[in-house]
Amino acid sequence: MNKERRLFINQLSIVSALAAFNRPAATLASVSKKINSWHSSGSQVTIYHTCDLHGNLMPVNGNIGALNNIQTVLSKQETGGLLLDSGDFLSNSKDVQVQIRVINAMNKLGYHAATIGNDELLMGQDHLASLVPFMNFSLVNCNYRLDSNLSNFVKPYIIVNSGKFKVGITGIGHKLNGVAYNDAIESANATASILKEKENCDLVICLSHLGYKQPGDQPDDQKLARRSEHIDMIISGHNRFLLSGSIIKQNKLKHEVLISPAAYNGLMIGKTIFSFEKGKQKSDIKSKNLIPGQADGQTFMQSYTGLVAKEKQLIAI
Repeated sequence: MNKERRLFINQLSIVSALAAFNRPAATLASVSKKINSWHSSGSQVTIYHTCDLHGNLMPVNGNIGALNNIQTVLSKQETGGLLLDSGDFLSNSKDVQVQIRVINAMNKLGYHAATIGNDELLMGQDHLASLVPFMNFSLVNCNYRLDSNLSNFVKPYIIVNSGKFKVGITGIGHKLNGVAYNDAIESANATASILKEKENCDLVICLSHLGYKQPGDQPDDQKLARRSEHIDMIISGHNRFLLSGSIIKQNKLKHEVLISPAAYNGLMIGKTIFSFEKGKQKSDIKSKNLIPGQADGQTFMQSYTGLVAKEKQLIAI
């Protein structure tokens, strides 16, 4: 695969075997179905991801989306996997108990990591630091220079063992008032280099809260992909549109980088499977979106068409 191309939503063939994932210093995620066997071939890594949940426990778009429906759709998946979020998982509510309920719901789902969005920092760094002890998942960011209190809780990256594969996860965010900022693309590339070359990770994932497309020279996920060298997947957040599929870009070395958005308010969650052959050589990428709350008997495209008609915020690529 040597050119940019689209990975269409419905191209994924669901894997029938179950998978288990080791999570360092934590119990297995509930989405992994708490089993102790790996896929029989030991050749795949599965990733589920969300973005811009905005603290929605219950749907705000009809019966579609939100954390309660995400729990239902994940419980029906045959394949377990990593569960990640690319920022703005909290609402802008000033009610701390509301935010804690959201965090508890994410704990129950078994999130492994999330990056920091503008909503997480809306009430200040000390406020976010006060919420971190309630989180059973890691916060990752490599380009913010955070105050000492919050910096004790936010990691530049984490490594999760998925069967025999090492998955490195980092995160980046856009410029925010009151937060010291390092260049997001340079920071992501420097961290990805550490993960691939020093930590020997088989996959490197960047949880990006830059947005898929920004004007001019503002950093975005497309620019990050093209200027990267060691990032395999960019999970895209900070978007207010519905995207009809994941996108493959070429990096500086002419290797593939997957950009995979989900949808705001949990309207769609992403599922990506990386396949390997000859040990740990990537051989295939398959990606699709799932619609939490999709009606029984309704096809994905029927649900997706209904969402687009209702939301009227579609970006065609």
